[in-house]
Order: sequence, then structure tokens, then C-alpha cells
Amino acid sequence: MATDQAEGLRRLLAPRATRHIAVVASEPGAGATTVALGLASALAMQGERVLLVDEDAPGARAAHLAGAAPRGTLAQVLAAQATLDQALGAAGPSGVAVLPAGAAGPAGGGLPGTFGAFRTVLADARADGQGTLSALAGAAHNLLVVMRPEAASITAAYARIKQLHHRYAIRHFQLVVNAAAGEGIAGAVAGNLARTASQYLGIEASWAGYLPLDPLVRQSEQLGRGVVDAYPAAPATMALRRIASSIGAWPMRAASTTFPGVASATPPTSPRIH
Repeated sequence: MATDQAEGLRRLLAPRATRHIAVVASEPGAGATTVALGLASALAMQGERVLLVDEDAPGARAAHLAGAAPRGTLAQVLAAQATLDQALGAAGPSGVAVLPAGAAGPAGGGLPGTFGAFRTVLADARADGQGTLSALAGAAHNLLVVMRPEAASITAAYARIKQLHHRYAIRHFQLVVNAAAGEGIAGAVAGNLARTASQYLGIEASWAGYLPLDPLVRQSEQLGRGVVDAYPAAPATMALRRIASSIGAWPMRAASTTFPGVASATPPTSPRIH
């Protein structure tokens, strides 16, 4: 907890614009919601004000697991049917505010100025078969791809990265390997994918971290809570806190003009993973 407080103080004192992160699964079931909610909760533990946009329209899993009680959707805010504060409702016990994207998803327009009150905005994003994201996710400063260490998931992750690169001209991705048997395996998976993406697509991919194969993740979901909130000392929680602490060092892609509410930033160079 002392480490979290010190890291949170450093992050809060460091000047920067609101960072927008889109968390995308390599394929359904890879664990994007677990990672998105876990990072949001870990950042909130460090003292940040965090918004999680839940694009899972049918299930709204992120809102449910966070224990949040939103009263509206992002689509309603963009349509001027509600203010952002009205739509947010009550945050969850960990302090994470969750806003459902809405049935139509966030499309067009910009967000009100109060969006800047959040230091980090994460989208539990959904990509269609052609790799199309919502306007919010497609304009994010960082694209984080979540995959599992199985061959099928690694192949799907490469296909997802290729789609997003061609559609949005994204040249830098963050990689998280979920449910890995160990750090060595996760690092090898991420490193091989990064080298392949560099060789054949000419893009950079950085290994952001991994989540161990932790039965407490499933157990927390059965309790209707996120693992960071339900089990603060779980191995998966420790891994998510490590990833959250590294976010400030991620290079920020210039935000797309397709979503004017997202502040732009100049992306610094960053070495590839080897």
C-alpha cells in the first residue's frame, strides 16, 4: 500500500493530458475485460480518477464487476441527452467510474470538457470482424492487445494487430499475455509476436506484462467482483498493479481526429521488445 501511495503521488504530480487506452482482445475470451477493469482498479488504488468505458453492450460485465451504478451511456452524452456527471452515476467500491458505451456505441462528436477531470480513460473495447473499433477506442493514445499463450490466440493477436495497423495506421501496440504459466513463457510469447510484427508489418510492439494463471480471477467473477477489488493480494492483482505502474512510461500515440474530444499528444520513440 505504501508503494501504491508513493507511485500514485508521483503520477498525480506529473503533468500530462488525460491518457486514453483501448484494451482489445485478440479473440473473445482472451481476457480484455479482466485486464481493463483490473488496470482501472489498480490506477484508482494509486489515487487516480479513472473512467472505464464498457463497450460490452449485451453483458455490461465491466460495470457489473466494478460494482458501479451508471445512470446513462456515452452515446446519450454525445447526443446531449445527459451530461457526463448525470450519466456516470455512482462509482464502484474501488473508485472506478464506469460508463456503458450505449447500444449504438460512441460515434462522432466530442466529449464535454469535464472528461478532462479523469486522468486515465480506459475502453473495454470491441472490434468487429474487419478490425473496426468505436470512435473512442480508435482514437486512443494506446492500444493494448490482450492474448493468451495458446497458439490460436497468438495467431489471432497477430491478425488483430494487422487489422488495426492497416485501418488506423497504429504503429505501436502494448501486449499483455493473460493466464500464462510463468513470466518466461509470457515473455517468449510476447517477444516472438513483437519480432514477427516488426519484420512483416514494420510496427513496434512492447510487452506491457502478463497475468498468471490465477484461479482467484475466476473466483472473483463468481462473486460478481473484479479480482483487484476482491483479492488485493492475489497474484493476478499484483501483476495488474505492476502493469498499471508502468503506464506512465508508455509512448503516447497522437490521438486521431475522428474523436475531437480526445486530446492529442506527440508520441516519443520507444524501443521494441526483443
